[in-house]
Amino acid sequence: MDQSPAMPDSFKKIFLVLLLFPLWGISQQSVLDSLQQELANHSAKDSVRVSLLIKTAGEMTYSNPKEAFPLVDEAIAISSETNWIKGESYALRQKGNLHYVMGDDLAALDVYQKAQHLAQSIGDRSLEASLLSNIGNIFADLKQYDRALENYEAYLTSAQTLGNVPDEIKALSNIAIIYNDTKKYEEGVANLEKALKLSKQEENDLFVAAITNNLALAYKKLEDYPKALLHYQEAADLAHQIGNKYIEASALNSIGTVNIILKNYDLAALNGRKALDLSQEIEAVEWQADSWKVLSEVYEHKGEMAEALHAYKEHVRLQDSVLSEEKKSELTRKEMQFKMERQQAEAEEEIKRQHLVKNGYLAGAILLALISIASYFLYKRRRDALEKRKVVEFNAKVAETELKALRSQMNPHFIFNSLNSISDFISRNDIKQADEYLVKFSKLTRAILENSEKKWITLEEDLELMELYMQLEAIRLDNHLEYSITVDEDIEPDNTLVPPMILQPFIENSIWHGIAPKGNTGKIDIQIKKKGDMLLCVVEDNGIGRATASMDTKEKSSLGVKITTNRIEIINHMKNTEGSIDMIDKKEGLRVEINLPLELQF
Repeated sequence: MDQSPAMPDSFKKIFLVLLLFPLWGISQQSVLDSLQQELANHSAKDSVRVSLLIKTAGEMTYSNPKEAFPLVDEAIAISSETNWIKGESYALRQKGNLHYVMGDDLAALDVYQKAQHLAQSIGDRSLEASLLSNIGNIFADLKQYDRALENYEAYLTSAQTLGNVPDEIKALSNIAIIYNDTKKYEEGVANLEKALKLSKQEENDLFVAAITNNLALAYKKLEDYPKALLHYQEAADLAHQIGNKYIEASALNSIGTVNIILKNYDLAALNGRKALDLSQEIEAVEWQADSWKVLSEVYEHKGEMAEALHAYKEHVRLQDSVLSEEKKSELTRKEMQFKMERQQAEAEEEIKRQHLVKNGYLAGAILLALISIASYFLYKRRRDALEKRKVVEFNAKVAETELKALRSQMNPHFIFNSLNSISDFISRNDIKQADEYLVKFSKLTRAILENSEKKWITLEEDLELMELYMQLEAIRLDNHLEYSITVDEDIEPDNTLVPPMILQPFIENSIWHGIAPKGNTGKIDIQIKKKGDMLLCVVEDNGIGRATASMDTKEKSSLGVKITTNRIEIINHMKNTEGSIDMIDKKEGLRVEINLPLELQF
C-alpha cells in the first residue's frame, strides 16, 4: 500500500521555506544583541540606520517576527524620506519575509511585488532574482503552477547569468518540485540531478540531503524502487551525519514504505521503528503518524492483528490532527485565491473604467452621443464585474460546502467506535470477527477518501458503499438492523451518476436517532426510482420518528441535512434543476425523499 505522498509533501514545504531565505539555521542571540546595541547608539535617520534595522529584523524572522515589523516599517519610512530606493526595496523584501513566515501569503506577495518594481528601477539584478524566487514560492503554495514555474525559470536564468551557484541550486530544486507536483517526473528528476551535482560541488550537505530525498521520491513515483531505496538511504545517512533528524526520519519512513511494496516486511519494520524513535524525539507529529502507518501494515501482513490494530489507532489519532491542519491550510489557500482573483478583477475593471472616463472627457466636446455610449459601456462593465464577483463568490461557496461535506462523511466518533469494536473482538479472542470487521472498515474508509475529490460517482458504487456502511453498523448493533435496497428496472446503476455519499447522513440519522433508541430490531428501506428527468432516492425507516426524538438528537441530525441541502442547492445552480429534500413523518418512523437531476455517464 502506497502511503508516501503525505511525507514528501510536508518535506517539500520545509525545503521551499529553507530556500526562501539566504541564511540557514537559527541566528545566535549574541548577534541580535549586538545589532540592537548598534541601533541604540545610532539614532541618525540615514542609510546606516536603515541597514541596521533590516539586519535586526532579519535576525528576528524566525524567533519573534511580530516585533520585527516596526523595525522594517521604520526602515521603509527613512528610505522613502531620504529617497534611498535600494534601502526601501531591501526593507520591503524583509517585510515580505515576515509576512510569509507568519502565513499571510497574500500580504507577502503584495510587498514582494512592490520591492521587485523598485529593484527593476535601479537595476539591482541580484535583489530582483531573490524576489522572483520568493514570489514563485507563493504561487506554488497557491497551486498556480504555471506562474510559479515562470518565476522560477526567470530566477534560474538570472542566477546563471550572475554566476550565483547557490541560487542556481535553489532554482533548479524548486523547478523540479513543480514538475513532480504536476506528475512530470522525468523532468523533475533531470532538474534534481543537476541541482544535486552542483550541491556536491559546493559541499553543501544540507542541500544534498534535501535534494537526494526529493530525488528518491521522484524515482518512487516512476516505480523505480531500487533507485528510490538507494537515494532514500543516502539521504538518511547524510542527514544522520549532519544531525538533521527531521530529514532522517522522513527518509527512514519512506524506506519502510518502499520495502512494504517489495514485501520486505522485516526491513520495513526496522526502518519504521527507527523513524518513530527519531520523530518522537523531535516531536514531529506527522512523521510519527507515518511511522505508525508503516508498522500497522507490517503487522497486518504478518498476521499480528492486535499489534496492527494498536499501530493503526496511533496512526489515526496522530493523523487526525495533521489532516485538520491540512484542511485549514487548504481552506486558507482557497480564500487567498478568491481574494487575489477578486482584486485582479477589480483592478482590471478600474483600469478599463479610467480609460473609458478619459476617452469620454476627450470626446465630450465633440458629440453628446459619444458620452451616452460611454455611459452605457460603464454601466455594462459594472454589471459584468458584479456578475463575475457573484461567480467567484459562488465558487468559494462550492469549495466551502465540499469541505464541510467531506468532514461530515466519516464522523470521527464512527472511526474510533469502530476501532473500539475491533479491540473488543480481539479481547474476546474473536479474531475472525475482528479481521472481518477490520477488512470491511478499511475498504469503506479507503473508498470514502478516494471519492472525496470526485463530484460524481456511479449509483452502483455509491449503493455498494451504503450497503458496506450498514453492514458495519449492523455488526455494532448486534445485528438488530435489517435493510433492503431496491432499484427500478429502468435505471442502469453502472451508468447513472450521483454525488458521492449523498444518502449517508440520512441513513446514519435513521440508525442512530431512529432505530438505536427503539431498543429492538429496526429496518431501513432504500428505494431508487426514475421520476421524469429526475432521480428519486428514498430512505425510509421504522424508528421512533422525529416527534419523540430529543432536542439534542434533532440538533445533531440537522447538521448533515443542512450540508446535504447546500450541496443540492449548488447542483441546482450549476445545472438549472430543481433538486430537493422532503422529510415525511410516518406513524412509525421517517421517510426521506431526495430528488436529484438524472445524470448519465454515457
